[in-house]
Amino acid sequence: MNQELTSFIIKELSKHSDRKTIIRKVCERAELAWKDAERLIALVEAQHRRSIKIPRTPWLLFLSIGALLLGITLLAINLQIILVFFQKDAIEQVLGMQGNAYRVMGVITGLGMTVIGLTSLWKAFGIIFPE
Repeated sequence: MNQELTSFIIKELSKHSDRKTIIRKVCERAELAWKDAERLIALVEAQHRRSIKIPRTPWLLFLSIGALLLGITLLAINLQIILVFFQKDAIEQVLGMQGNAYRVMGVITGLGMTVIGLTSLWKAFGIIFPE
């Protein structure tokens, strides 16, 4: 096995590059077939597991959980505006929104924080538990 190719694979795996991109680059560099490049990458990954940097993401995990909980809290507090909107006449609700603008912003912010919290939680778990 070529040492230069091995160090390249370790470097790319440490950067958490896309697996298919790494395989394509290895195919180009070593002139290997796709399946052979996949096997080579798996072999290098197994042999050099300790030298491949795995990012520690507890801060991302806690930040994600915090954003998710805060978003859900904002949605729960301002849920009344959503429920009332569908119970009354729509024109009356649109005209009466000026007095409830802060609650509408709370709903929008809560929804955004919930989506961002879920997305970052998904990414954090993807880094912690790859495949």
